[in-house]
Amino acid sequence: MGFLMGRGCLKTVGLLLLVVVVAIIAAFGTMYAAQLGLLPGFNANYQNRATVVLDSVQQMSVLTTTRYNFSGLVTSEREMPPLLAALYGERQVLVAVGHITAGIDLSQLGEDDIVISGNALAITLPPPTLQDCFLDESASYVASRDTGIFSRSAPDLEGQARQYAIQQFRTQAAESNILDEVQRQSQVAIGQFIQALSIPGVTQITIVNTPPLPDAPLPQSCQ
Repeated sequence: MGFLMGRGCLKTVGLLLLVVVVAIIAAFGTMYAAQLGLLPGFNANYQNRATVVLDSVQQMSVLTTTRYNFSGLVTSEREMPPLLAALYGERQVLVAVGHITAGIDLSQLGEDDIVISGNALAITLPPPTLQDCFLDESASYVASRDTGIFSRSAPDLEGQARQYAIQQFRTQAAESNILDEVQRQSQVAIGQFIQALSIPGVTQITIVNTPPLPDAPLPQSCQ
């Protein structure tokens, strides 16, 4: 008996979108400033200021700024003629709950990305990327399952429905411009962080975004 599962066999309804933004507070930057000796009175000649900024920001590693939460219904069924479906078919409804996170990888920063000229500092951030696509197994469940008279439940049907839900969440996040939101929040977060470092002589801070890479590889969890 064949098992087919096409896009037309799955429907996603009632997607709910919630934006959760995680910002870096100034106190976090102050902590790094204290560790690096950058509090008022620090001798600017002790260490190159651009290197100080680079080392400090790189220590933050991957910056997650944005998370979109989703929930929805996914209806899946075996694809077969109506008469056979009554005998051997199966149809199920999955309640799917999950989230998509995105941010920037600050470890990709290089020396050329930080420029200090006079009292002005400019930092060019790496491109934003999706970081994780997560299906909450504790909240996701099969709400209903109908099988034909002679049908046995197919475990692959539920697994493929869960994978489809992840793909739909990812698509919804992209259509809701999650990477644009990452850039906006990253500008604020990194700007506050650098300001809290109190770099001697720097009074003007400019954060430059790098556009998303169209061919950036997806994380394994988002495929």
